This record gives sequence, C-alpha cells and structure tokens, in this order.
Amino acid sequence: MTNRRYYRRNRPLYASQIPQSVAKPKMKWRILPILWRGLKRTCMLMGAMVLISMISSFWIIGSLMQNAAAPSLPDEMVLYLEFEGGLNEMPAEANFAEPFGIGQPTIRELIDAIDAARDDERVHGILARMRGGSFALAHIQELRAALKRFQESGKFAYIYSSSFGEAGSGLGRYYLASVFEEIWMQPLGIVSIGGINAEMPFFRNTLDKIGVSTNFYQRKEYKTAYESLTHQGITPKNKEMMEVLIGDLKTEIVSDIAADLETSPSRFERLVDKGLFTADEAEQDGLIHYADYADELVGIIKELTTGDPESEDITFIGAQHYAGVVNGKTQENLLSQKVSKPKPKVALIYAVGAIMPSGSGGGPGLPGSGGVAAADEIAPALLDAADDESVKAVVLRVDSPGGSPTASESILRAVERVQAKGKPVIVSMGPTAASGGYWIAAYADQIFVLPTTITGSIGVVGGKFYMRDLWKKIGVNWEGVSWGQNAGMWSINTPFSETEAERINAMLDQVYDAFLARVAKGRNMSIEEVDKIAKGRVWSGKSALEIGLADQLGGLNEALDYAATLAGFEDPSNAPVEIMPRPKTPLEQFIELLGEGAVFAPQMEWQKSLGDFAAPLVQQMNMVRNPELYSVYEPLVID
Repeated sequence: MTNRRYYRRNRPLYASQIPQSVAKPKMKWRILPILWRGLKRTCMLMGAMVLISMISSFWIIGSLMQNAAAPSLPDEMVLYLEFEGGLNEMPAEANFAEPFGIGQPTIRELIDAIDAARDDERVHGILARMRGGSFALAHIQELRAALKRFQESGKFAYIYSSSFGEAGSGLGRYYLASVFEEIWMQPLGIVSIGGINAEMPFFRNTLDKIGVSTNFYQRKEYKTAYESLTHQGITPKNKEMMEVLIGDLKTEIVSDIAADLETSPSRFERLVDKGLFTADEAEQDGLIHYADYADELVGIIKELTTGDPESEDITFIGAQHYAGVVNGKTQENLLSQKVSKPKPKVALIYAVGAIMPSGSGGGPGLPGSGGVAAADEIAPALLDAADDESVKAVVLRVDSPGGSPTASESILRAVERVQAKGKPVIVSMGPTAASGGYWIAAYADQIFVLPTTITGSIGVVGGKFYMRDLWKKIGVNWEGVSWGQNAGMWSINTPFSETEAERINAMLDQVYDAFLARVAKGRNMSIEEVDKIAKGRVWSGKSALEIGLADQLGGLNEALDYAATLAGFEDPSNAPVEIMPRPKTPLEQFIELLGEGAVFAPQMEWQKSLGDFAAPLVQQMNMVRNPELYSVYEPLVID
C-alpha cells in the first residue's frame, strides 16, 4: 500500500504505465561503464606497481653492485679498437634502453685505455679496424700521440681496413692509420689520399633570381660567415685565410705521415698528387704493409701471442669494455658510488657545440656544430666547481664554432668566478674553438691547443634576409600598422632603414669591442695588438701559438696533468678527475621522463626524425628572428 501511494503521488502527467521501481535500464548500459571504470583502475594500479617495481629494482641492483666485484679481464688479451663514424668528445648519458651498457668511449676514455694497456702486462698489443667515417684532425693527433706511446713499450699495434677512402677521400683515415706498426688492407681495396679540398657554394645569383636580398654587416674583413650568401665568389681575404689554414694543416699531415712511413715529405707529397692507389700499388709504394684478409691478420696475431694461429687462448677485448673496467666508468660504478668524504680533485667541464643561452628553447644547434653548448648548464657547472672545496682546479674542454655573445659572456663570467676563488682554469681546445668558442677561453690561466685546432675568428657578423622582391614576383602584397621608428627592424619584407642599420652596426661595434677587450685582458695584450691578429680571422692551433692566442701544444690529457700540477698533486697523471655536471644515471633519466610526461619510444623516434628533417628550416627561421644569437658564429667545414 505504501508503495502504491508513493507511486501515485509522484507520477507525472505523462508517464509509462510501468512503475518506476519496475522499469530498469538495459543491462548493457550499466555493464559497459562499470567495465570501463574497472579497466582504468586496473591499469592505474598496474602502472603504479610497475613504477614501484622498476624504481625498487634500480635501487636493489645498485645496492648489489656496491658489494659486487669489479668486472674482470682475462690474463692474456689483445686490445681491439674499432674506428667508425668519428670520435666522441663528451661522455654520452646512460642509454635508458640499455641502462647498464658501457657505451661508446670518448676520445679521453679511449686514450686513457691505450695508456693503461701500455703498462698492462696482460695486454700483448692492439688490433684496430678502420671501417669508415670522418675524424677531426685534432682528435686524430691526440689519438696518434697515445698510440705512439703504446708502441714505445715494445708492444705491437696493427690496423686493418677494407679500404681507405673507397667512396671518396680517405686522407684523414689514412693519417690515423699511418701511426700503426703494420697497415693491412683487403686485396681489392684502395687508398685514396688526394689531399685537402675545401669547397664553398655561393648563392648570391640564385637569391637574386628568386628575389631574396641580404643585409649583413661584419667586423672585420676576415669574418666571412655569410659570404656564400652575400657574394658571387670567394673574396681575396677569405681565400688568403683559407690558403694559410690549409697550408698549416698540410704541413702537419705531411710531416707526420712521412715520418711514419720513413720517407721524405717531398716523396709523400708526390704520392698525394697521384691520389688514388690500388692495393698492389699501395703496397709497392709503401703506403700499406700487406694487401691481405682480416682472418690472416688475426691468425698472425694469435701465433705471435700464443705460438698457435688457431689458438683460442687469446681474447680480443673491445676498447669500450676495457676502458670501462680500467677507468671505472661503467654505469654500474656510477650507480654504486658510495658517499664518502670528498677528496681533492680536478673538475672537467665540456663546452661542446654551438654556444647558446639554453639547451632547450635557445634554438637548434648551428650547422656542423655537433649540438648545443648551453650556457645555463655550463655556467652553473663552473660555479659549482668554484664553490666545491674539493675541486682544486678546473679544465674547460672547448669544441665549439661559436654562437651567442650573451651566452659566451655568461660562461666567461663563470670562469672569472672560479678564478676569484683562487682556482686555476685551464682550457683544452679540441677540433674547434673559434669565435664564441675562443670568447669563453679568453680568461684561461693556460690554453692548450692541438696543431690542427681551428681557433681565433675574433670578429662578429650580423644582419638579416629580406624578401621584398620575392613577394613582388609571386604577387604577394604586405600591409601593416606599426608603432616605433624601428619597429620593422627584423621584418623579412624590407631592408634596414638608415636608422635601423645604425642600430645594428652599433650592436656589432659593441660586441666586437667587447670581444677585443676580453681577449686583451686574458692574454695580457693591448687592444691594438689583439685587433691586428683578430679581424675575424681563423687560425690553426700551431699559428695561434705563434701569435699569442694559445700557450702550449697538447691535448686534453696534457691539460689535465697541467691543472693537477697547479693544484698541487704529486702525481698529476693519477689525480682524480670529475666531470661536471656528471652524466645522468638511468634512474635519473627515468624520473626526468616521468616529470616531462613519458611517451612511447616509437613516438619519440618519430618526433626526433621530424625534428632532424625540419632542423635546417628552423635554423633559418631562428637566424631571421634572432640574428643576434648567431652574430659571432663562423661556419667552417674542411673535409
């Protein structure tokens, strides 16, 4: 009865004859939402469990590694080096896909491994395989010096390649190979050592045809960064600079290889003039020792070390593994570092790539720069080294073609702060330390260069493209409203007005004068003395030493030893070296991914591919939008 009264009292005017208590929604509309909510909650629970499990696993593995023995090496071995695609300057961060992999060694780790193998009685010799790629001449010279030290111990060092330059010039590869005791090549291989050929395209006529014009100003005559866009051909100053630079590089290469082959420089130059050699010709002319197969060389090495060409008692150990063990740089060691009282050490800080304010949001790396040297990472690392009482000296390794003057100034200021704490700052110049790369080195207590380092380029260039004639050709008419006499300064539609050009030139004068002042202060020279050797000119490391832009010839290890000596270490070669900021561990990368919002690996690869494809276009857009970021950049590529 109660139910009936309730039903009648709340019954609407138009209603179903079925009571509400009886009418039920179809089952499918209840089941699906319940299943969906259950699925979401299950996924969330499983995700949380996986996350907790992964983090726990990392810490458990790390704890186990603290008590685990160091990786072992065999009692009899040959060090195996593989050269392919170039040499790394900076240590790569741990690969999240292979969190405990050793990874490709840096040029420093490779040299340290060779030096350690020299004194390691278990290592009988070195077998190297040259597969291809291009190598910076400065890196080659650092590696050659280490290989010479190794061979002075009486141990053998052999290299094998199917060809030296099969699809082009192989002079750089042969320059590295020539230091080895024996050079082996496949019987159908070739040696291509045609010299150095630096070619530059000039697009002025092309730009005129499509209606694109330029407004670029330079300080001074040798600063030729945009010459390929502003001129129809090479200028006399640029040609003079390139001829001197290539002449310096040629002298280094010819003298070193001639000494390796025990022949005269003039005879080797005649071989270079011939350019290309078949295997038989290369063997007859002494460019290689044997035209034979790799398995034959392996058998000879086995017989040399064990007396049996079929022996399995000798192990070939890859440089990556050997370097990881002897240098203690494996990811396992990074995870199992124990907290202890800091010991005195030397800090090693890398500035590699185009110098930009930030690694994210500062624009893409410049062409050929090899990435970004971010001021917001390098400057804090220097300041941390200044405040760290255990750091007694700092080595700044520079491999940069330049970049933003403001970013360069931020790094230089941080260098000054380190020195204000009484700690010496030593600069080691790698393959390139030009323009902004020299700016950040200017105050160093000592500058080390390799003979083939590209440095100098103390100058500035800036300006923009404008497309007024292009729009006329294609029938586009631009109209707009602006406020401010120079509001259209960076417009891509019009050239600089008289007042806009005056402002641009004032900016360039300020940058160039500041550049001169900093070099003068750091090198104890007058402004006039610096201006005579500056003018935007690029120098080889050997010439830079002669004109006072550098102090000593040597690589990174020599710079580290010098810094350790200044810091008071009795045995500089064994002084602890800490890279700052240290590479991230896999766990840190994982947490960082979570903070940024993790995505699937295929999506990341797709985004990376798209970014690589669009990089040139984005680069040009950034140059138009923010040309001041590029005003000290000097692109220089020599194959």
